[in-house]
Amino acid sequence: MNRVKNITVLIILIIFLLSVAEIPVTCVFYSFTGIFCPACGMTRAFKAILHFDFLEAFHQNILSIPLFLFLIFFILTLCHEIWRNQFELIPKLLRFFEKHYGMILLLLFLSFVINNLK
Repeated sequence: MNRVKNITVLIILIIFLLSVAEIPVTCVFYSFTGIFCPACGMTRAFKAILHFDFLEAFHQNILSIPLFLFLIFFILTLCHEIWRNQFELIPKLLRFFEKHYGMILLLLFLSFVINNLK
C-alpha cells in the first residue's frame, strides 16, 4: 500500500512540474481580495527556474528556489524509496511539519509580506 501511495505522490509531483510550464494559473486569493498570497508568483517562478532564469524566479517569489529544490529532492527520494521498497520519507516529512509548523507559518507570512511590498 505504501508503494502505491509513493507512486501516486510521485506521479502527481511530476505532472505538476511539467504542467507549470504550459498551463496559466490565476491566483484565486488575489482574484477575490486584490492582495497577493504567499504563493503568488510561484507558477511564474517555477517556469523561470525551468528556463534557468533564477533571478526572475527569485523576483517572482522569494521561496520559489528553495521550494523547487525541495520538490526535486522529494521526487528523487521517492524514486529511491520505491526502488528499494522502503517508505520512510512521507511519515518523516509529516513529523517535520508537525514539529516545525511555526517556522513554516512564519516563512509563509514573510512571503505574504514581501509579495505585497513589491
